[in-house]
Amino acid sequence: MSTFVLKLIACVTMFIDHYTELFIPRTLRMVHFLGLRERFPVSYLTGRIIGRIAFPIYCFLLVEGFFRTQNRRKYMARMAVFALISELPFDLAFQVKGGQIQVEALIRHQNVMITLLLGLILMYVYEWIKMKYFTQPYIFNTLGVIAIVGIGGAAALLKTDYGMGGILLIMVFYFFRGQKPLLFIGAAVVMAVFINRIELFGLVAFLPIFLYNGKRGPKVKYAFYAFYPVHLLLLWWAAYIL
Repeated sequence: MSTFVLKLIACVTMFIDHYTELFIPRTLRMVHFLGLRERFPVSYLTGRIIGRIAFPIYCFLLVEGFFRTQNRRKYMARMAVFALISELPFDLAFQVKGGQIQVEALIRHQNVMITLLLGLILMYVYEWIKMKYFTQPYIFNTLGVIAIVGIGGAAALLKTDYGMGGILLIMVFYFFRGQKPLLFIGAAVVMAVFINRIELFGLVAFLPIFLYNGKRGPKVKYAFYAFYPVHLLLLWWAAYIL
């Protein structure tokens, strides 16, 4: 399975997730699910469960891109640009209620591309630490933990989508790259403990991930970057019109 197909799966499942959040009412037949404190409609839960598939694929592709890119700094710069571009569409889609922007909500939640950007920065910093101090295990391990806790804490402080749990999941893909059993177990632990038990449905993403063949597929890199802010703008516009 090529990078193109994985990105396509991630985009489709993410779109379903966001469409569900914006358009599926929460007042139909209710079910109590996985110990969640609230009760949601079956249709709403179905869409959100499908949406859990997207983030693990994006984490996998982020790590693969980090190791395969010819210029990691340009990769981070590109991600930073799209993370900034995406913030306004994200806020319009999810933080505007009844035509009014919820200022408190703007502070409370930031878009997932910022999480991915912080994950990239962490991998870059960790690689630098490894290059400098790999022969000094105590210093290497200490600085590595500080980097992970520090950038994970930044994600939590900024209240990015998935927060520290998202950063930890990215690092699971980084540390266990090419080690399928450990990767699967590590991801399951992070999803259940540091994010939310419903994220365990994201483990379905490992079916296409483990079928990855290392091929790129059609070269439409920027189209997939642009998909995130563009689809949020379209969903916001549709919600506004309706």
